[in-house]
Amino acid sequence: MFIGVAVIAAVGMLVSAKDTYLKLLNSVALVLLTLSGGWTIRQTFTQGSYQYGQGILYWDALSALLLSVIVIIAVYVILFSLAYMEKEVHEKKLPRTRLKWYYFWIWIFIATMLLVVSTPNLGVMWVGIEGTTLATTLLVGFYRNKKAVEAAWKYLILCTVGISFALLGTMLLFAAAAPHLGQSLIALDWRMLPKVANQLDLNLVRLGVLFTLVGYGAKVGFVPMHAWLPDAHSQAPSPVSALLSAVLLNCALYAILRWYSLTRLTALGPDFMGKILMSFGFLSLALMVGFILMQKDVKRLLAYSSVEHMGILAIGFGLGTKEAVWGASLHLLLHGLTKANLFVIIGSLVQKTGTRQMPRMRGIFKVWPYTGIIMVLGLLGITGTPPFGTFRSELSILAGLYKMDHPLLGFLALLCLTLIFAGFLYHFLQMLFGKPRESYQAGESVSTLVLAAPILVVLVLGLFIPQSLNQALNQVVKVILGGV
Repeated sequence: MFIGVAVIAAVGMLVSAKDTYLKLLNSVALVLLTLSGGWTIRQTFTQGSYQYGQGILYWDALSALLLSVIVIIAVYVILFSLAYMEKEVHEKKLPRTRLKWYYFWIWIFIATMLLVVSTPNLGVMWVGIEGTTLATTLLVGFYRNKKAVEAAWKYLILCTVGISFALLGTMLLFAAAAPHLGQSLIALDWRMLPKVANQLDLNLVRLGVLFTLVGYGAKVGFVPMHAWLPDAHSQAPSPVSALLSAVLLNCALYAILRWYSLTRLTALGPDFMGKILMSFGFLSLALMVGFILMQKDVKRLLAYSSVEHMGILAIGFGLGTKEAVWGASLHLLLHGLTKANLFVIIGSLVQKTGTRQMPRMRGIFKVWPYTGIIMVLGLLGITGTPPFGTFRSELSILAGLYKMDHPLLGFLALLCLTLIFAGFLYHFLQMLFGKPRESYQAGESVSTLVLAAPILVVLVLGLFIPQSLNQALNQVVKVILGGV
């Protein structure tokens, strides 16, 4: 299966740091990952669920949605990495011998995320998320300069503390379920837990939810546990930043959604965890307005945007209506594609300009017009501007707020999104136009436009939702709102 492909690929990367070898091995691994992942996704959505190894690995529609995001963005990011990291070596920012370690850790990172969405056990899922922390810490600090090492330590400490809270929450759930399901891993199997949901000790479940939300919420980047995120995203190699923002945050949110799906079936009902999620969501959305408006570092700008979008997702899922959850599920996919695209094109731009400071980036359209085109598409996509798919998904969430008699919250969310759009528009127009620096080396190939593939998908999905995707999203909604 694809987890084995990722692990074997990681080990294989250590054999040689030669460019030809790394390109060949990564290409073979990506083909195998795509084939095995695509087969699993297809079987899951066709049958409603799919298992492997007598149920040790198990996928439902929600798992398959996250698996789709991981596979698509992993392929996109690693293909970009081949040229990006080679240029880093050419410019003597890294010794060639370290390239094999870069690909080793990035494939281990992918393997841990695949484990998270492939296990039906909440305890094993926790192990997978902790594994992502260990793998990505070394990637965040990969450049080994002072700021990178500081960001890596900050990331490691804050996420480890957070994940410890999640472990305590998981242990509390085990204590509540063990009397009914036995003292074994079955007591944390999210396929079995709904059957005894009404018999669980509510005090233990309530405490478990609180600890878990804080723990996994730190990994998602909810305010006020988001402090690690802008540092980590800005210091990591740009392909790693794309994976962190577009995939890792979603994997941590996936863990929260598993808990959310379960607690809706208990006597606590949908409102207990839903209201907490919405609170985190609005706090994350509102606080990011100021950070985005005042930001000067372009990669930190995208990092704060990730916190904003995690807030939007929390609002949609927490609201708990079919329309809002459908919109949030779509937004999870679209944000991943859009943010991966932005980090990739901005990473390429940072390489060309030698700076992350937006005031020093001017005249992009004049010097690199294809990069400028992709930046415009990314700007419109990330801010939810019609006709991009992110507009459709955000509209579904906002409509849910109004339909559930939350007009004030709907207005505040719309106001925040408008201000964030204004901030992004200001920053991007400053970079795209104006007088370019004399040090810029003009010229780029039309092949640069290939990097726009994900954002073009987001544009198409804003104009037309295929019936197969709509059916898949409806299956996801059923899993989240109705249990397994």
